[in-house]
Amino acid sequence: MHREEALRAINEDQLDYIQKPVSVDFDMTGGSPLSFTHCGKKHVVGEILARFRTAKSYPINAFLVRTGGGLVFLLYFQINGFGRQRHIHKGSWVLSFRILHDHELMALYRRERKMIVNMALKRIADFHGHVCPDLVLGCKVCERIQQLLPSNEPTNGIAAVIAENSTSALDAIQIMLGITLGNQRLKVMDLGKHNYTVIAKSAATGYRLKMKAQDYADEDAYQRLSVKMLGNTIVMDEVVKLQILIDERVKYLLRQPPEALFEIEPVKKEAQLSEGPSVYFTCCRCGEQVLASHAIERHDAIYCLACLQMTNVDCHSHRLH
Repeated sequence: MHREEALRAINEDQLDYIQKPVSVDFDMTGGSPLSFTHCGKKHVVGEILARFRTAKSYPINAFLVRTGGGLVFLLYFQINGFGRQRHIHKGSWVLSFRILHDHELMALYRRERKMIVNMALKRIADFHGHVCPDLVLGCKVCERIQQLLPSNEPTNGIAAVIAENSTSALDAIQIMLGITLGNQRLKVMDLGKHNYTVIAKSAATGYRLKMKAQDYADEDAYQRLSVKMLGNTIVMDEVVKLQILIDERVKYLLRQPPEALFEIEPVKKEAQLSEGPSVYFTCCRCGEQVLASHAIERHDAIYCLACLQMTNVDCHSHRLH
């Protein structure tokens, strides 16, 4: 069960309530529960799906965990007070609930918590790992590109796509268009923008898809909860609310035709390099191999970027072409 499914299940109250004290093996260094014992059975924590607070004034004390057996529980530390040192808390661990398995639910609820998308997107989501707004935007970009291509020209007629972000959208492009980082037809210039330049092999000019500003009615709440999530100050109800807002954005974007999301402008077509052999140089500082296209030359010596940054000097790229 993925994190998104678990949060949807909590929102739909698809839970087996336990609310019993348990003994927990807690890693103080990592700040995570390693295992807990319930009804005489030890459950080893395989993954932490979410961390949050049960009250705004508390530190992080609640964990949505998936065990090695595939069960998902909410485990929290009930704080009853603080010791002499503020960071040492008095209290006990409580196993709050278990999220019900698919076979324990009616088929309708089973589908709703697993998928909010059509089957065409499911294949891409299975590859990526989950559905999110950026992934949907990537699918919409691909739809728009396919609309713009001549009917007799398949996607392998695209010489390159230059993406101005490194979000989940890139996975959609790689799956839907077959334009990947590996075949060097997908280039990334991460400016944090959902803009994409498409260079076709046969066309005299290329074009740039620029994302239009979207009017999300929940923008203030979305940003507020996102900041709290990133700052680890979020409580469980807010985590669930944030997932609902994310799901609503996914549904909104799915409803939009691609032309409503992106505007197009022509761009000058430049010569594109075809996929070639990988040539490596040796960094003079660390002795590691670095692609020639990423090596830096200074004073007749070759550096990798990491080593050059340590020298804190101006430099220029060393290229073979």
